[in-house]
Amino acid sequence: VRLTDMGFTDSDGKTLQETYELKREAHVSEMQTKEEEMRQMFVQRVKEKEAELKDAERELHNKFDSLKRQHAEDKKRMEDTKKQLDQEMAEFQKRKAFTEQQNSSTTTLSKHKKK
Repeated sequence: VRLTDMGFTDSDGKTLQETYELKREAHVSEMQTKEEEMRQMFVQRVKEKEAELKDAERELHNKFDSLKRQHAEDKKRMEDTKKQLDQEMAEFQKRKAFTEQQNSSTTTLSKHKKK
């Protein structure tokens, strides 16, 4: 009865060994098919994950390049501002020196006039 429940019958004219071999081959074939399907699914998921990672890497490179350009622009702007401020400071120092020189000349002249 148990063998009949498992699909082993004497009615098809095959021996128990032949029936077992046929069932075994069918089972092995089914397992190989399932294994191949699983392998293909795995390969597909790996390819999808690789594509996602490449997209993420591309985004990171774009963001890095953008930040690098922004940094370069900011640095140039700051250097230009520093250069302008240095020029203004130099001009201010010249005017200050000139003004001090004139003040000392007028102070000297006014001392000479008082005498």
